[in-house]
Amino acid sequence: MMNTGNQPALLDRSAIYKFIILILIGALGFYVGRREIGNDLLNQYVLLFYCTGKTVYFMKIFFDRIRQTAHKDLLHTDILPFIGYNALLIVISFGIDYLCLYEINNSSFSGITTREHLFPHLIAFFYFSVSVFSTAGLGDIIPRNTTAQILVSSQMMLSWFLTILVIANFTGIRDAFKQKTHKP
Repeated sequence: MMNTGNQPALLDRSAIYKFIILILIGALGFYVGRREIGNDLLNQYVLLFYCTGKTVYFMKIFFDRIRQTAHKDLLHTDILPFIGYNALLIVISFGIDYLCLYEINNSSFSGITTREHLFPHLIAFFYFSVSVFSTAGLGDIIPRNTTAQILVSSQMMLSWFLTILVIANFTGIRDAFKQKTHKP
């Protein structure tokens, strides 16, 4: 959704590009680190650090975009693309993180049935990311080590944050930002 006329935009091209660049930098950093560092434990820590920073960044952007539109009229049709885009971004981003972790240590997850092919693994981890985001958690792919459990927990918390706090309380959050700026 792009800003037209007097309508505020929850999404704009620069925000979309920033998120895409953030995901690409993480994936590129993983592959460079994997080739250069070669230490699986260190690579797992780097991935956790990146994932934590990315999660904080996502939450900051959620609130920044809502705060920027607090004093403007929004239609529900403006909110839905914002929510959908962020949900898709979380699923894709964590799917890539899970794949990176699996590439570092293939015992991080059980239930991956494909063998040695990147694309089927990517599809499997996007599927897993959707099941984590939607809280379906079918149990066919299971995180098996601490790093995997932390990543899955991070996605669960971010997904909960988006669905419960942001979607359910979108108007309340905007009202709180309005009141905060009007206090003497």
